Amino acid sequence: MAVLSEVLSRTLEHEKIVTDIISRTLLVDAASIEPGHRLVEDLGADSLNLLEIVLDINETFAIELPVEGVAQVRRVEDLLGLVLQTLDVSMV
Repeated sequence: MAVLSEVLSRTLEHEKIVTDIISRTLLVDAASIEPGHRLVEDLGADSLNLLEIVLDINETFAIELPVEGVAQVRRVEDLLGLVLQTLDVSMV
């Protein structure tokens, strides 16, 4: 049970960091960002914003998000999932 709690806590922490990066880049209130929001259509990101978000995530988490994964990202939850997947792989 303690392991599950730790994993959940870490996931929530990562979600907050990703949301903060999106908020800071797009000048959107972090509290208004929801996992289902589309980065371009709902939050107003353009290609330069998306690149900045990915670069900031790479630097913050000391990872490199795979290009093929980034190309599939449409929603905030997609981006978070890719971050979590990449972190999991990089820690093995």
